[in-house]
Amino acid sequence: MGDVAKDLIAGTVEGAAQLIVGHPFDTIKVKLQSQPTPIPGQLPRYSGAIDAVKQTLAAEGPRGLYKGRGAPLATVAAFNAALFTVRGQMEALFRSHPGAGAGLAVSFLVCPTELIKCRFH
Repeated sequence: MGDVAKDLIAGTVEGAAQLIVGHPFDTIKVKLQSQPTPIPGQLPRYSGAIDAVKQTLAAEGPRGLYKGRGAPLATVAAFNAALFTVRGQMEALFRSHPGAGAGLAVSFLVCPTELIKCRFH
């Protein structure tokens, strides 16, 4: 298998693994950040991260921790595949400091999608 194919596969697998492990943390973070400000004298919806996890699991089961994972799965896998591939090619071309070229190349993919995510939140 060629180096480019290996880099594409490795980047895709790494991106998917990153999302599987990290998405529940993002879900809980968003639940905590977006909970309404309680009326004076009332308690907040979640008392903390552990409470948010418990309430999510009780109400929605484990799938509740992975809500909204479709778009991030596609983008994270694509970004990492591109990053691994470009870095591999830069390494072959420049042998020293290949990471800067890869970061620059991936920024053209990341910036537009991050802008869209920010506008929707």
